[in-house]
Amino acid sequence: MSASEERAFEAVVLANSFTQPRGRAYVVEFFPASVVALYDAVVARPDWQNAQTLTERALAVAAALDEDSELDARYRADVEAGRLGFGAGEDEEIDRAIGEVSEALGGRVLHAGPPEEAMEAEAPAEAGVESPAAEMPDYAAEAEPPMAEMPEAPAEAGMVDEAVEAGPPDDGLLGGGATEEWSPETPSMVPPAADESTMEPPLIAGGDGAPGGATANGGGGSGGGGSGGEPAAETVQTWLNAEVQGDDDVLSVATEYVLAVFFGEKSEAAAGAAPTAIAFATGQSAVDVTVQLVSTDFTVPPFPQQLRVGRDGASKGRALFPVTPLHGGASTLSILVDVQGNFLQRLELSFDVGSSAGVETKSFGRPAGAAVAMEPRTASMQFMPATGGYELFVKGVTDQQVFVQLTQDELAARIGDVREALLKTVKDPTFALELDIPPDLGAAALKELAFAGFRLYQAIFAGPFASEELKRVGRWLRESLADDVATLQVVSRGFPVPWALMYLTDRFSNTALDWHDFIGMRHVVEQIPMREISAMPPVTTIASTPDLSVRVLFNDGIDAQMPSHPVAAQRAYWNARGVALGVGTKVDDLVTGALATGATDKVLYLYCHAVASDKDSDDSYLVLSGDERISLGQLAVYAPIEDQLPAHPLIVVNACESGDLSPNFYDGFVPYFLAKGARGVVGTECKTPGRFASEWAIAFFDRFFSGEPLGAAVLGIRREFLEKHGNPLGLLYGVHCDTDTRVDPALAASVSP
Repeated sequence: MSASEERAFEAVVLANSFTQPRGRAYVVEFFPASVVALYDAVVARPDWQNAQTLTERALAVAAALDEDSELDARYRADVEAGRLGFGAGEDEEIDRAIGEVSEALGGRVLHAGPPEEAMEAEAPAEAGVESPAAEMPDYAAEAEPPMAEMPEAPAEAGMVDEAVEAGPPDDGLLGGGATEEWSPETPSMVPPAADESTMEPPLIAGGDGAPGGATANGGGGSGGGGSGGEPAAETVQTWLNAEVQGDDDVLSVATEYVLAVFFGEKSEAAAGAAPTAIAFATGQSAVDVTVQLVSTDFTVPPFPQQLRVGRDGASKGRALFPVTPLHGGASTLSILVDVQGNFLQRLELSFDVGSSAGVETKSFGRPAGAAVAMEPRTASMQFMPATGGYELFVKGVTDQQVFVQLTQDELAARIGDVREALLKTVKDPTFALELDIPPDLGAAALKELAFAGFRLYQAIFAGPFASEELKRVGRWLRESLADDVATLQVVSRGFPVPWALMYLTDRFSNTALDWHDFIGMRHVVEQIPMREISAMPPVTTIASTPDLSVRVLFNDGIDAQMPSHPVAAQRAYWNARGVALGVGTKVDDLVTGALATGATDKVLYLYCHAVASDKDSDDSYLVLSGDERISLGQLAVYAPIEDQLPAHPLIVVNACESGDLSPNFYDGFVPYFLAKGARGVVGTECKTPGRFASEWAIAFFDRFFSGEPLGAAVLGIRREFLEKHGNPLGLLYGVHCDTDTRVDPALAASVSP
């Protein structure tokens, strides 16, 4: 066997093992450190993340070894020491991949491999010969992975009529996509059994039933190919069903009922049902979702339950919740669904207790995109309008919704205070014209903004009418966001709070202020508008192949107002950026181009003026070159939401020097853009100095196009400008989008003009 053939064989069987449903946890448990390091290097590569076949994944493994001689040497030393072996097997998919990889590698000599006799890959299939192996080193674990047990909720939490089967350890359930069929006997997930005193190294092979060799379909499920085919990443459309068990057509006060919640085909017997989109990663055959009930009109269990949903869209069993109406008449029961604390859906059932009237349903979901593998959220809050205030639910902190006694006018006043503090800052000549901010000026701005940001925090969580439970949520928010970088997710309706500018501290003091006590300077902030589900959400990856189509719309008049000529600077940047670029300056370029039905742009960037109306969001408008204006109301008529944007663009509104911009602007424009099919919106909370806006955009797109997740890019820029220039204006930019959104494959760095 030639060196390229040997490397092809190894690369294929390693790639096959790296697609185990348990992912990294499996590799760590059963392979030496060099293979763990190789796994980490490979899965971070764009060519691996975009690979659709075993051959493409194997080429990514080979490239990782080829590009890192030190890693290759560590891996080769473990092979030569007998710490892992390569066994023979019979699998057409793997054999075909080995041939294709070998042909792709051709005569190209990679780092030298071991002598041919060290590899026993060509042993007769019927013999099942394994390679000579040294004694298992200390990294070995039990021959059979332990079964994970689902925690038992207290009896009063409710029941599950068909218990979710135990799966592999927790680290494989959600991120890695454990299969429902998992068991200690599943060959593709269990290394060879051995006596503890003479345990052999793990065997990675490609044959049917060969220990350690992952079947490419990750355990089955729809979307997989033929034999050995791995199910690709996909978003599965299914139904969330809520069924009141029993024959009662009329609910009675003080009578206990059982509400069954499950996923699958739409149930004709359901009290309420709503379409749901659940995303699956490559190789993932099941997603575990958490279901919880909240209501002020029913008694409901305080604890959530889990359901496992397969690629066929059906859950294994049903979550059963005992519920009791507290009064007659209109009564609402809400079903909240999340994945690892990451909000997925909210289904509201409105009953007329004591009446035979039908149940009304509303389904709210995440319009900004569903991650292929939904990442965990450290803190997640849901705000919904209520009479005299808002209802707040925080999973794991509150058992039920907590009332926030704060009117829309009171909230608008506190948001207005933050905006006024921002305007006072950006109107200062130094902030307006320079990037570098002197320490004394920065300290003065910190005092103004911190006071307004802390008052905003107090108004929501610590006002004169705040309950003890609401105050406890405020303390939890401070504590949960106190240390390392975390992701705060806020899902809301009619609650346009600039969360990045909220200032958190136990007790406010002008002598102990710190920029890093602003939520947005310490953490990733994700603001998801909650709205009724009407369409399948896009995945969070923006494909840069075959090209990344970007449309840029400018207001050229900004250069006449700014001595730094930021429009000219950005034109030069975009011309050198290496994207499929479209440029416009007129309202018609927006209406009949960027927002037209056939638009293919994956990113829409507007560097212009924007003006908000506090009275009617329809009157808020954008201003392009020649003082051409178009209001939200006009956009809704001339570019209606029915004309969907199939490319699901990320829209960035860089509102430079806008005289009257507030968070209310996004309370109107964000729902419009999302309803059109956009994956999300990034925009400024108030007017932004032209030069800073230009420099921010260049820094942002460089990070974002390099593959950095959206939320991390925005946070990184805030910190970068503060640390290098003493400039805090990165806090002006809010993210109304899934913060895991990224470009893949990453683009090369920009070329300086």
